[in-house]
Amino acid sequence: MTIGKPVVRVEDERFLRGEGRFTADYTLPFMVEAHIFRSPYGHARIAAINLDAALALKGVHAIVTGADLPEGLAPIQCRIPTHGDLSPYLQYPLARDKVRYVGEPIAVIVADTRAVAEDAAELIEIDFDPLPAVTDPARAIEPGAEPIHESGNLAGRWGFDLGDVPGALSEAAFIASDSFSIQRHSAMPMETRGLLASYDAGRNLLDIYGPTKVVHTNRNMLAAMLGMGEAEIRMIEPDVGGSFGARGEFYPEDYLIPFVAMRVRRPVRWIEDRVEHFAAINHSRDCAFHVTVAANRDGIITAFDVKLVTDMGSYIRTHGDVVPSHAAASFPGPYRVRNYRIDAMTVMTNKTPTGTYRAPGMFEANFARERAIDRLADKMGIDRAELRRRNLIQPEEMPWYVGTESVKRPTIFDSGNFPLIMDRALKAYGWDAPFEREVNGWKRGRGLCALVEPSGLGPFEGVRIEVDQHGKVQIFSGSSNQGQGHETILAQIASEVLTVPMEKIRVRHGDTGIITFGGGTYASRTAIMGGNAVHSASVGVRQKALDAASRKFGIAVEDLDLREGAIWHGHRNEPVVTLGGIARMLMPGNQEILVSPSAGNIPDNDGLVVTSYVRGVTAGAAVFAVHMADVLVDPETGETKVERYFVACDVGRQLNPLIVEGQIVGGVVQGLGGTFLEELAYNEDGQLTTGTFADYLMPNVYDVPPITALVFEESPALTNVLGVKGVGEVGPSGVGATIGNAIANALATDTGLNKLPLTPERILQSTGFGGLQ
Repeated sequence: MTIGKPVVRVEDERFLRGEGRFTADYTLPFMVEAHIFRSPYGHARIAAINLDAALALKGVHAIVTGADLPEGLAPIQCRIPTHGDLSPYLQYPLARDKVRYVGEPIAVIVADTRAVAEDAAELIEIDFDPLPAVTDPARAIEPGAEPIHESGNLAGRWGFDLGDVPGALSEAAFIASDSFSIQRHSAMPMETRGLLASYDAGRNLLDIYGPTKVVHTNRNMLAAMLGMGEAEIRMIEPDVGGSFGARGEFYPEDYLIPFVAMRVRRPVRWIEDRVEHFAAINHSRDCAFHVTVAANRDGIITAFDVKLVTDMGSYIRTHGDVVPSHAAASFPGPYRVRNYRIDAMTVMTNKTPTGTYRAPGMFEANFARERAIDRLADKMGIDRAELRRRNLIQPEEMPWYVGTESVKRPTIFDSGNFPLIMDRALKAYGWDAPFEREVNGWKRGRGLCALVEPSGLGPFEGVRIEVDQHGKVQIFSGSSNQGQGHETILAQIASEVLTVPMEKIRVRHGDTGIITFGGGTYASRTAIMGGNAVHSASVGVRQKALDAASRKFGIAVEDLDLREGAIWHGHRNEPVVTLGGIARMLMPGNQEILVSPSAGNIPDNDGLVVTSYVRGVTAGAAVFAVHMADVLVDPETGETKVERYFVACDVGRQLNPLIVEGQIVGGVVQGLGGTFLEELAYNEDGQLTTGTFADYLMPNVYDVPPITALVFEESPALTNVLGVKGVGEVGPSGVGATIGNAIANALATDTGLNKLPLTPERILQSTGFGGLQ
């Protein structure tokens, strides 16, 4: 048995030995380098471009501007359904007449080396006509605001209106209302983006090496933009140094680098530097809520009334409006509240476009909802945990239909016993135990957050499994891997079903050349979608092997079993043939078994190979989690220390406890960064003022408290055979809310602490401590 075992990640050894191959490690003969010339303005018209001096520089092969792109080229499309028509706000690969954010691509320089390309960029002369930049979404939708696009700055307005919110508010015994905001920040993986494109003009074939989480989708989008067939493009994902939602979408560079490679007829490599990363990669979060929550005298929450404004930046990218969509659809959280109304607006500003970052929409919604619930508990004079417990969805009410939808899929919680997990979590943490409120002048506080993290959306995932004549197994997966441990968990599943040692199993992924269709890796879906595809294909291989052995040796299938990588005769308790032997029998042209196409489940000899696509999962598996933390706050300086952090969650079924714990703990650390430190800030001119690690702060090892992950397997998912639920985003999802509630508890305040990040200055300004008002 390998499923559920704490198997050490099989991919780690090659990384620890320095044997991983990342995009920058790939070189090809005659390869040249690309550099992107980007806008230095937040908003400006392009009056003229002069490339003469840059083109004259020795070593420059080509410079491509918007005027060189094909006539009629469509903008980069959304890959996810959106609320309404967002097409007027889509981005073209290169700016032509106008730039709308600092970092927008204007030209691509191709040269012998990166240094030459960067020198050439310094020689490009552009006449800009600066325009007023709009960086505040509230100002962006005021009458008379500078239009960023011809269609206006309000890209969309939509919402949900369930039950009778006005009636519930009018009858409420208690109401809490406040505004909350989550700052703009994003993923900062160790490896920046990069691409290497090689074009074979004679055969019209294009190979692309570069990290992407949705290789088949990106391949299809590129094929459409280049006017090529999908089979003429091969997208290959090397090893990847982290993604967290921001990397791997289709960016302007994903079109530009292949385009210039085809133009110069040489392999072209582009590696993003960190300054580019700050300005060019999808930013995220950046939204504001106004929340009103009501309850009756029995402590039953009767309504949520919410307004949400999301700053989308200057363009709509491939994610569409998925972040506010997730936030709006899941705002009620784990609570049985039937009166819910939200008015959501998506607004364009002169900032880098936004997209997803780990727990998109959920980190934001959880912060606003859970801070508001703490305010309500204070008004009612009720214990914060007790208020939440009274309002949890009950197990007999599962599956729970929230009544909302995101990306055209209904919000459904498939299974769970939320009260049981809450009680176990509170007891394990010692929530009710008394604690010292002051330590050497520092105030101690305790906070919690309850949440549901959806995971594992479809629509499908594909896997092909092949067994060779030596009994070795290859798994070809349509998903991709950015460091989550997929090679390990997929091998564990196949090992259990096929009874083959993991060292005889190899997992290949992220390559459009090895499997026809694939969904990719996002939304904590690979364990669910990819894992169940592996399970289905493995069961298919097992059945195919048993059927072949039955026909070859004249033994009834029910008398055969698969054990230790071989077919055994059950009555005699002896091996009949190995899986490798079956694979050899089923090789095309082999006459050991003559099989007609109509013979049972075995087609003509085509090898011990099975392809499986798991389809139809439209509702994700719901992970219920409880976060808790103790903090110490210096009331004179606003400095905060997190003493301990705790996450309890029900994952349905663990494939690998080590990986589950690693995902949760790592996610908490990222959540702490977004709670205390990280912010992509802009000035009024649209200039990014925190565009280096000197200004954009991230947690280091000294900032990380002891983190405990308590994992339960109480309620297996009903949406998949394995019963698994995704845990990749459970860690960060509740951190902002938990820490905000803990600091408020420490300072005994029910005002302020509504705006992330919770810097010392904001803590003092919000509470009036330390002499600051």
